Amino acid sequence: MARDFRRLTRRLAARLPRALRALTRETKGTAAIEFAIVAPATVAIALATLQAASIYLAKAYFESGAEAAARIVLTNQTGALTSASFKTAVCNELSILFDCSKVIVQLTPLPAGTTTPATLLPTFDTKGNLVGSPPVDVGPTAPAPGTDMLLVVMYQWPVFGGPLGLDFSNVGSGLMLMASTQVFRVEPN
Repeated sequence: MARDFRRLTRRLAARLPRALRALTRETKGTAAIEFAIVAPATVAIALATLQAASIYLAKAYFESGAEAAARIVLTNQTGALTSASFKTAVCNELSILFDCSKVIVQLTPLPAGTTTPATLLPTFDTKGNLVGSPPVDVGPTAPAPGTDMLLVVMYQWPVFGGPLGLDFSNVGSGLMLMASTQVFRVEPN
């Protein structure tokens, strides 16, 4: 039995190089195999590029809209400012890409001597829900010239998880929190 086994292994060893050479010469189906290997990576890269581009454009548009909203207060063009009228002004700047009902706006005067306005920022729980409601606390009249103001505009932008574990969400549930913070001093009339 051992002798038969040795004889069989010798025959296989002699035939193996010929079989490998024949296998390497065979070219039928190589394009399909190469496509099957390369296609998933190509699709993943294309989806990641599209997702990153849409996030980048949305953030640029969001930042531009928040700056325009801050300019309304900065240049003292507000008149009688209420939370509803200011949120409407912010939404007018963001109306193309963003759902106004989901825009979070916080406009507050900075207390005198404030060096770290981070304590005044809205907070979220572990599921991405806003804790409390952000104040639009400016009173019934426009802020006085020389008042330091903090404007925070936030939006939870929906993102999709892509292949290969790609995920741009940062607050959970497939959402990415976009935030724009503007600190400025109201100009004199």
